Amino acid sequence: MMLSDLGEKRIIKELSKSLDIGDDAAYIRSGDKYLILTTDMAYEDTHIPPQMSWEQKGRLIVTVNLSDIAAMGAKPLVFLLGYGSPDMDYRDFKAFINGVHDQCNRFKTKFVGGDTNWMPKLTLSGTLVGETGNPVLRSGAKEGDLIAVTGNLGSASIGTKILLERSISTSELGNPVFQKALQPEPRVDEGLILNQHVNAMTDISDGLATSLRDVAVNSGVGAKIDIEKLPVAEEASILAAEYGLDSVEHALYGEGDYELLFTSNQKEIDVISRELSVYVIGELKGSEDIVAVDSEGEFRIKEQGYEHFRSCPQKT
Repeated sequence: MMLSDLGEKRIIKELSKSLDIGDDAAYIRSGDKYLILTTDMAYEDTHIPPQMSWEQKGRLIVTVNLSDIAAMGAKPLVFLLGYGSPDMDYRDFKAFINGVHDQCNRFKTKFVGGDTNWMPKLTLSGTLVGETGNPVLRSGAKEGDLIAVTGNLGSASIGTKILLERSISTSELGNPVFQKALQPEPRVDEGLILNQHVNAMTDISDGLATSLRDVAVNSGVGAKIDIEKLPVAEEASILAAEYGLDSVEHALYGEGDYELLFTSNQKEIDVISRELSVYVIGELKGSEDIVAVDSEGEFRIKEQGYEHFRSCPQKT
């Protein structure tokens, strides 16, 4: 049996038999707080559109790790970088490192070092440490909680698909949909605000359907979302229609948005809404079904989204 036969979710499930894993990051008590630790990777063939600048690549590897810290409702502290690539122009490498520094500085995170190696293709690995007095887990959701997200869905997925499959002029890259694909932003500040008001939280880097299932399964509840309430940016809808793409499919199953999905009761949602623009998209149910409703009725949400080993190109 190959890893591609299992997929990332099954691999993690198997590892959880001997490791305490299953959230966006690990958490370890340290005095009266918790250290939050995460590591995340980016690889040239699976994560990085060719139109991405070297500075954007540097920001990306920080962002994917910051997003995990944000999903735990934690404050980021320090970042380490594992860097591998073929021989390259030092000016490009310097631009990359500047991107790392800039993204770390924006979120008050200290870039403290790492490792560099030769590799046949660009391979990045980040490690980030944060802290919080109250780590928010995927397993705290309760029946009756409302399901909400911090921002628009599907833009990054739509933008990435077009960038990978079509020839896009430089002038077109300023479209917000392409920018969300090329320069995603973590919701660190939002995570800190949500920390005291939510029961469960995760990021949406691998798609809404996958993230919702992670919360529901870990909390032992079901979920029902309203397709008409999914926040899809007007620019994304227009671009999707232009290129023959289904914006709802991308909102449900597309990856790369780095928004936060969280659950809480109506009273707390009202409090949150005074500080943040959030979108309520559904409610948690007592049954373990994970479904959606649209104008044609109710349907089961597919177990679909980006999943390493299953989603990656296979050798032939």
